[in-house]
Amino acid sequence: MSKIPLKRFNKLGEKKFSDFFSKKIKNKKLTVPFRDLRDEKYTEEISKNDILIDLDKKFNSAYDFGKYIHEKIKDIKDARFDTGLFHWITLAYFNNLFPGPRGGAQTIKYILDPKTPGSWKKHLVRLRWELYERFKEKSVVYLSKPVNNWSDEEESISASPTLISSEEIINLYKKLYFRTDKKNNHSIISSRNITGNHRDLTKELSIYQLNFDLTRMKSDQILDLLGDDFKKWLKK
Repeated sequence: MSKIPLKRFNKLGEKKFSDFFSKKIKNKKLTVPFRDLRDEKYTEEISKNDILIDLDKKFNSAYDFGKYIHEKIKDIKDARFDTGLFHWITLAYFNNLFPGPRGGAQTIKYILDPKTPGSWKKHLVRLRWELYERFKEKSVVYLSKPVNNWSDEEESISASPTLISSEEIINLYKKLYFRTDKKNNHSIISSRNITGNHRDLTKELSIYQLNFDLTRMKSDQILDLLGDDFKKWLKK
């Protein structure tokens, strides 16, 4: 296994990574410049005590990925705002992330624009880290899909500041749509073709928050507000 010290890109390194990505989406055969991860011209040390990451590591799900990244950067001060760190990690695991199963290659999923921090919740690395950092094991509810798959669940929560910040809403989501079998395999039973699905829930909660402080409500209290189209999922 190839393990190297965790670093961050400096401004020059971030520019080089961004330029590479712009070329990559036009030419999928372009070689990924993994050598830049070690190049002192483009990188900076994070700590004197090396934090090693495994470049060959494979992940069973976006949840496993988010957990791994969290464990590696949990002691780094102000990591939340460190675009150089997240861009370095994105390059390190680029082959795990790119392209999406349907050929997805949106720039917003790979590049953090300092001018639009509100869009960072769409980033394939940063969102998975943030969800695990905030909700720990419960984040599997949103992150059960493969690493390179930007799931419907992630799309829904990233569009809602309330969903992405409330533990009680993740508890509600779990009750409605998340199931675990006897072998501890996880699945999301929500379907976009059936009413009361997770997308409908996002829309419904955005209406409720006009009159209710959802962040102070328990999951069962929120569930009581929902109609039968949502409650039917409890029996599935």
